[in-house]
Parts: sequence; structure tokens; C-alpha cells
Amino acid sequence: MKKVLFVITKSNWGGAQRYVYDLAVSLPKEEYEIAVALGGTGVLAVKLKEAGVRVVGIPHLERDISFIKELLSTLYLWKIFQNEKPDIIHLNSSKIGGLGALVAYILTLWDNWDRKGTARAMWKPKVIFTVHGWAFNERRNFIYQGIIYFLQWLTAFLSDNIVIISRHDYRQAVEMPLIGNEKFILLPLGIKMPEFLPQEAAREFFQPKADPPMAGKIERKTKIIIGTIAEFTKNKGLEYLIDGIEKMKKDENTKLSFQTVIIGGGEDFEKIKKDVADKKLENKIILTGFIMDASKYLKAFDIFILPSLKEGLPYVVLEAMNAGLPIVASSVGGLTDLIENEKNGILIPPKNAGEITEVLGELIHHPAKRKKYGEHSLELATQK
Repeated sequence: MKKVLFVITKSNWGGAQRYVYDLAVSLPKEEYEIAVALGGTGVLAVKLKEAGVRVVGIPHLERDISFIKELLSTLYLWKIFQNEKPDIIHLNSSKIGGLGALVAYILTLWDNWDRKGTARAMWKPKVIFTVHGWAFNERRNFIYQGIIYFLQWLTAFLSDNIVIISRHDYRQAVEMPLIGNEKFILLPLGIKMPEFLPQEAAREFFQPKADPPMAGKIERKTKIIIGTIAEFTKNKGLEYLIDGIEKMKKDENTKLSFQTVIIGGGEDFEKIKKDVADKKLENKIILTGFIMDASKYLKAFDIFILPSLKEGLPYVVLEAMNAGLPIVASSVGGLTDLIENEKNGILIPPKNAGEITEVLGELIHHPAKRKKYGEHSLELATQK
């Protein structure tokens, strides 16, 4: 029986976490001994334990960079690898990818040196790194971006295989120097078709009687619902969506005809909530907080938007396409794999509130275009 250890930085519930969960619970237990090492005690940790998957905590492991915490989490990772001796180490997310690949490499060298003169078998794990969007695509200053690129390159160099889920990221991968292209495996995501609630039932969920209570409510007179499901982090670009909605509210042609629903939680939730309140947008923007299996409510929306600054290949857009929704999304990462511009949606530049205002306004006023894009979304979803 092979031992597989999945490793991921955060235990919240985002795309990378869902990916790890799906793999961990799908592998046949009679063939693999499975464990997941992660930071925190969030939704992923809870769901894995409920599914009977062993969870190994990595203390001090967080997304933000801190030298002392990095050192401590690296030492814990060393101890975990040493104790577990997995046959396969599957790294997910940029930070743990770098730490994990380096620790596995050094520990393998150490183990081989330590076993000299003994009958102990050689330990040489297969290290796999899945790219959920290259971190060097995040916009930073030139020097910092160069450092990030080097660290991502080192992760790929030290890994046996690199799984890439979008064609955009694959094109960047094969340009990396000194790494054979045979290491890179393009393996796009597949999803289980969500069980969508009909539009009326889905919208009913966002009415005042909703449990748990949420900020704002869908007004029955609202004609158009714009919606998204996203983690509240900087990379999701929600601040630009808020600014775009503020501009739309001031437009006499659109201010009475729409509301926006943002489903999700995360580190920037309170910041976004304050921004909505400061701009007096509570009647235009509904913040629901985190909702498990939120995709079943997608048919409450008339337009789906994802204004990300960086993406891999987001599950939620695949689900929105399966719900037959027109998509507005930033032209970053794997979003360009899923959205065919002006066929099933519209691609916009990242960090551009003005473009968000213009494109959403256009779709609000052109129902035939929304219908056409939505039909093409459903058609393309079966091909992706």
C-alpha cells in the first residue's frame, strides 16, 4: 500500500482546498494510505475528518510571510516528512510548494547519507506540485516579483512532476529555463455537476428570513442580480467590483435595476463590509458570508462576475457556466481558458472598476446578449 501525503498551506475552503479534498477522498483506500498536512483548523480540516481522512496539523503555517513562523513551520514539515515517510508528497499552493519541495529534497539527501552502512531501504518520495496559478503573476514590484519567480522555478526544479490545471499557466511553465518540458503535465479540472436550485427557490434563500442572517436582502422588485462566489482576499479583486457598483449606482439608467450578491468569507471580509457601508451600498450589495455548497444558488444570478487579479482554473466559473450564466471575468490565468470573449462572456482587464461598470451596464440593458452568452456558457461547459 502506497502512502500519499497531501500538503497545503491553508485549511479554509477555496479552490485549492477543494482540489485537495476531492483527491484525498477519491483515492481508493485499499490501495493508498492517505493523510493531509495543513495549516489551521478550518473547513477543509473539518470536512476531511468527517470523510475519515487523517489530518496532520502544521503549526505556524500561514499565507503571510514571517521569518520566525517560516522557520518553525519548516521544522514541523521536516518532522512530518520524517515520521510519515510517504511514497508520494503532493504539494499544493505556492508557499508550501516551495517549502515542501526543498524539505523533501534535503531530507532525502540526509536519509541516504544516514543509511550508509546499514540494511535500511532507501527513501525517495515522488514529489508532485500542483500549480493553482503561478504566484509570480501577482503584481508586485520588480525585485520582489523576481524573487517569487525564482522560488517558483526552484519548486518546479526540485519536484518530480508539476501538474498544471490551465493552458495559460502551462504556456508559462514550458518557458522556464533548465526544466524539461516532460515534467509538466497539463491536467484541467473536472467537476461534478452541482444540483442547482431553480431561480425562484435560489433567490428565496437571500430573503430577510434567511438563516444565517446576512447583510442586505434581494428586493423582489429587482430586475437583475449580479453575483459572485469568492474568497475575500486581495487576489479576488472585490474592491474593484465595489468601486464599479458604486459608479453604477450613480448612473440614472441602471441604479434602480440591479443588486449584487457576494458569497464568501475570508481575511478581508470586514474590510470589504466597511467599504460597502462607507459607500452607502448596503441596498445594492448583499454580503452573505461563507456558505457551504454555495454553487447550488448560482441560478439566483443573471450575471456572474469574477474580477480576480490572479487565478488558476476556478471551479466556480465552471459551475457558473454549467448554470447557463453569462460570465464577466478578468483576463488573467485560467479564466482565459474558460471565457471566449463575447461568446460566453466578456473578459476585462484586472484592477479596472470603470470597465466593470461599463460591461455590467451593457449586459443589464441587453437581455438578448445575456441570453446568448448564457447559452454558450452551457454549451462550452460540456466541452471543457
